[in-house]
Amino acid sequence: MASDIHLSVSTAYGDGFESYVDYVRLPTPFGSLGVLRGHCDMLCAVSPGLVSYSVQGERGSLEVGEGVATVSNNEVILLVSSIKHE
Repeated sequence: MASDIHLSVSTAYGDGFESYVDYVRLPTPFGSLGVLRGHCDMLCAVSPGLVSYSVQGERGSLEVGEGVATVSNNEVILLVSSIKHE
């Protein structure tokens, strides 16, 4: 599978987005953070802003509110206060 990072974005209200992607860029309090396949495990804060991703060369983005993100085993999971599909 070419796109092998599982990206999942959810809110407490049930809104969400899910896809397999090649790359994810997260907005954090200290700047943006890029995640590629094989990234080390981590937990970080997410700032309001754009989550950018690419799927086989095509780019997409989501506008998110503040929240948290975990990265583990080629999976990126975000729990945020709001989500708006671009």
